[in-house]
Amino acid sequence: MEMRLQKFLSMCGLGSRRACERLIAGGRVKVNGSTVMEPGTRVTDGDSVSLDDKLVMPLERYYYVLNKPPGTLCVDRDSRGRTYVVDLIPGAREQGCFPVGRLDLDTTGLILITNDGELSNRIAHPRYNITKTYRAVVTGTVLDRDIKGMERGVALEDGSFVRDIMVLSIKRHPKGREVLLSIHEGRRHIVKRLFLALGGRVVELERTGIGGLRTEGFRVGRWKRLDADKLRKAIGMDR
Repeated sequence: MEMRLQKFLSMCGLGSRRACERLIAGGRVKVNGSTVMEPGTRVTDGDSVSLDDKLVMPLERYYYVLNKPPGTLCVDRDSRGRTYVVDLIPGAREQGCFPVGRLDLDTTGLILITNDGELSNRIAHPRYNITKTYRAVVTGTVLDRDIKGMERGVALEDGSFVRDIMVLSIKRHPKGREVLLSIHEGRRHIVKRLFLALGGRVVELERTGIGGLRTEGFRVGRWKRLDADKLRKAIGMDR
């Protein structure tokens, strides 16, 4: 079977296709002994592919969902020795797993952990309309009508515009308001930036859902392995 080199590397558990493109551009990948720096290069089953002179092969696919605790990182580097989310799942690092997208250090809730870069790309990209649901506790002078008005779209500080926001509930909270909302976006700090644009500040944030996956009955810090077909159905990718 013929495919693009970055897709093949992603199937080897080396990250998303975009991350694998960076590996190629960095001159770290060889095909049949020759360095290749063009991501669009096509490879077949008979080709030998190596990263840093080590042969790589497609891996068995693993899919986990983790209820991320606060204080854990979604990047595998930290000078202060804080915990990488993948290391909360025994053996996941050795399986080549990585988190799909990121949650901030202080944010809790659902995050998918996998070594399937192709699936990761589809879940993270907004064009596939995978809904992410968040519970945010917001302080500041933001009013209920302003929060409900988010459904018309929100202009961020960088001039970009976020659409397809659904406000599911607004409740009073000792710190301000507790808001449940769903979005398709996955940009960095996106929920915090949405409320900042309204004059509010998020002081607690939990991702409560990804597609049909929910945190109900799933304690913080716990994880479970998922079947690929059930995962695709749960997040609406089987249509």
